[in-house]
Amino acid sequence: ILTRVDIQTEPQLLLTDKSAEFEAHPLPSPYGIHYDWRFGDGSPPMQGRRVAHTYAQSGIFNVCVSVNNTISSMEACAEVFVFEEIADLTAKSSSPTELHSPTVVQARLGSGNNITWTFSMGDGEIYTTSTPHMSHKYVTEGNYTVNVTAANAVSSGWTLVAVQVFVFQVVRMEPSGCVQERILVNFQAWVSGNASAHLYEWSFGDGSPNETHQGNPTVSHTYWTSGKYRLFLRLSSGVNKATKANFFNWVCVQPALTNISLSLDKSHYAVGEKISFQARAQPESNYSY
Repeated sequence: ILTRVDIQTEPQLLLTDKSAEFEAHPLPSPYGIHYDWRFGDGSPPMQGRRVAHTYAQSGIFNVCVSVNNTISSMEACAEVFVFEEIADLTAKSSSPTELHSPTVVQARLGSGNNITWTFSMGDGEIYTTSTPHMSHKYVTEGNYTVNVTAANAVSSGWTLVAVQVFVFQVVRMEPSGCVQERILVNFQAWVSGNASAHLYEWSFGDGSPNETHQGNPTVSHTYWTSGKYRLFLRLSSGVNKATKANFFNWVCVQPALTNISLSLDKSHYAVGEKISFQARAQPESNYSY
């Protein structure tokens, strides 16, 4: 009389598209027994004490074998996990990101299951998780290399992601010299990070209304009279609205030069005599000579 049936697999770790051997071990004796196997994946039943089977898909399956020796019968089942090898690992990040704002790294696999993910962020921080994404705040600006590793019981893979962390600021503004009055001038701000994500608030210093632009670091303005004006820009972060940066330039506005004349205080000079020249530009303004 059959008292027990055990199921053994070779190899112990099963892989998709790889053949595995399944063997029944009935007690007290394996002789004179008929075996029927079902693999839980919809495939036809198989007969024999030792059979080979290949799973086409990964996951958890219930393998059952029915044994019969004409005077007794019984059934044994075992839950098996079928692994898929890791392949085509890629990763990307939300970089460039502002200092103290979250940097998100997202990984993706072409194949693989039951994954343990490791994110080494390049600043000494290492995270291990079951999900293919990680959010991290850097405390120092700079360029970092993130190592993303995916591993399961049968395979592993890794890839690198470059991350840039910047201080939110206006780097410079152009043009920085003098501009001509009564002419439309295009001003541009050079900023850190994604320029198209920020909010730009411009003040021209000549009493004209302020201008606000979303995602556009350029603005056009006409100064109608010559002078020196304070061009001010308030920059608001597109990532963290509470983060702001201020920047200003003194804008020198001059009229268009229409005439310049050169005169002497007399018409004739002796050799070695100092000669004085007088230049006059029109219209009058604070020119550089």
